[in-house]
Amino acid sequence: MIHTKDKQAEREELQQATRYFIRSLVRTGESVALLPITRLPRELRQHFLAAGREFTCGWAALVREFASGIEELAKETGTSTSDGEDAHAPGAAGESQETWSGVQKL
Repeated sequence: MIHTKDKQAEREELQQATRYFIRSLVRTGESVALLPITRLPRELRQHFLAAGREFTCGWAALVREFASGIEELAKETGTSTSDGEDAHAPGAAGESQETWSGVQKL
């Protein structure tokens, strides 16, 4: 019983040390990546960082809109079948299983 508690405490300590190490690596990498920007005058640095935030927000909005468009398309195609079966299922619309399996192999 004591042995398992020691192992669990050791595991938790190792996980915490790993988190701290990875966090420090990320911070170091961020500092190195931003080093050229930190050398800029204050006004230019603020402008550059604001532009980076706007760029990131723009990409996030674009991806979000793209995902919602795909979801809408999936909902529309999912409800377009009349009897609830998938129109692309094997054997649909008179297809034989051989034809369908041949298509899947391509």
